[in-house]
Amino acid sequence: MPMRILIILLSLILPSYAAAGAALPGGYDRAGWGITVAELQKQVDIERAEMTDGFGYAEHLEADPDVYFRMTPNHERVEYYFYQARLYKVFIIYDRIYFHTRFYEDLVGEMKKNFGEPNEVYQEDFFGLPIQHTRWEDADSILDLRKGAGFIYQVRIDKAANQNKAKAGTKKKSI
Repeated sequence: MPMRILIILLSLILPSYAAAGAALPGGYDRAGWGITVAELQKQVDIERAEMTDGFGYAEHLEADPDVYFRMTPNHERVEYYFYQARLYKVFIIYDRIYFHTRFYEDLVGEMKKNFGEPNEVYQEDFFGLPIQHTRWEDADSILDLRKGAGFIYQVRIDKAANQNKAKAGTKKKSI
């Protein structure tokens, strides 16, 4: 009888586990959440991003962010965002030659294969520009695939650090 109960429990648990997909990446490539700039510099060549550059950085709503970037051989711009000297967000911005619906749909399909169905699909209006979001979330990370404003990009976020940053920003506003 106990074996029968175990089989029933496994038949209930395993399908939902498989449908949920694998855990989201805890960072990007070998750069895990919480590493420092010095640790990242040992892995890849990066430069500090400044708004005076031709491009600056993608996250324009950040107030005085600590951002470093690199270009990949595939012409992707990878931006690393640090909060309290620790990596907490990564933008992967694809070359503009890939800005078309088929490329975005292929990326969504690949993400679904790896991580299951997205938690949320929506469109927002960002200063008059429509931005399409396909978003996955787990206990530790957010992966938001976006298309709009002439770009397709991934945003990967450390949830805990992002929440701490948001709380700190709220405290500053209330003081």
